[in-house]
Amino acid sequence: MQVDYSDRVIRELNKEIEYVLNPAGLLYRVFGRAKSEYSLDKKVKKEPGKYTPDGKNIQDFLGVRITLYFADDIDVAVELLKENFVFLSEDSVIDKPEGDVFSARRCNLIFELPDSFDVVYPRKFESIIDKTFEVQFRTVLSEGWHEVEHDLRYKAKEDWQGHDDLSRALNGIYATLETSDWGMIKLFEELSYRHYKSGNLDEMLKTKFRLRLTSGLSDPVREIVQADNSILKKVFRAPRTTIVKDLSFVCKFVPLTPDVLIQVINRKIIKDDKIKETEVDVLKVQLDSYESSQS
Repeated sequence: MQVDYSDRVIRELNKEIEYVLNPAGLLYRVFGRAKSEYSLDKKVKKEPGKYTPDGKNIQDFLGVRITLYFADDIDVAVELLKENFVFLSEDSVIDKPEGDVFSARRCNLIFELPDSFDVVYPRKFESIIDKTFEVQFRTVLSEGWHEVEHDLRYKAKEDWQGHDDLSRALNGIYATLETSDWGMIKLFEELSYRHYKSGNLDEMLKTKFRLRLTSGLSDPVREIVQADNSILKKVFRAPRTTIVKDLSFVCKFVPLTPDVLIQVINRKIIKDDKIKETEVDVLKVQLDSYESSQS
């Protein structure tokens, strides 16, 4: 497809990313931008000679930010994008936490732009722009901090010279947000456990898996699960990350409903014939295909 230098290319790229992430049911928002000529000019002048036609190119002309509701979904989203786009590991930055040093961790990945995109770049900079796009991953809680830090510290380093104590304090605010991210997950884990102990199947599914589910649980599936405590226990103990990755394949052509969630868990863990009988034909085909690909 032909796309020009405008918001149109970002909208198309966002759709490609949503097509990858939506089947998994992750709770997230995606934002994107194409650098303006002014921004490109400023980037080039900041480090003269860094970007050349035969050397290093600008790789973040197209930038996407994925903001996830929960920190434990970042690794899932990263893996899904790596499986669906050409990942350039040598050009990407994934900071590893250090036990005795605290600082904000970056997760900025570079991917090749799909061949279906024919981007018209600003003529002045066309020779030094790579056919790539950058994806940054954030959590909802940390997003605001990153915006402040980028605009008011990263872009204004001279303002912070000689004020290391305040720079550390700014990092400390991020530490509080990171702790809050962890606390948010633990809160929902406790809430799901309480619903499990109370036999509240619908509420347990929503708070345990934290996914964007459509519709509600059907009576036939509900009755099967609630009639057997061992099945309910296996649903509750199902490894969330593993199931989410399975859903990303299975739900490309079927909506992610509570029924489908339980049916996927059943194929993976429970192995109950009565639950299997509730699968609709299109889901059965998807599950059979997925199981064959995993064997």
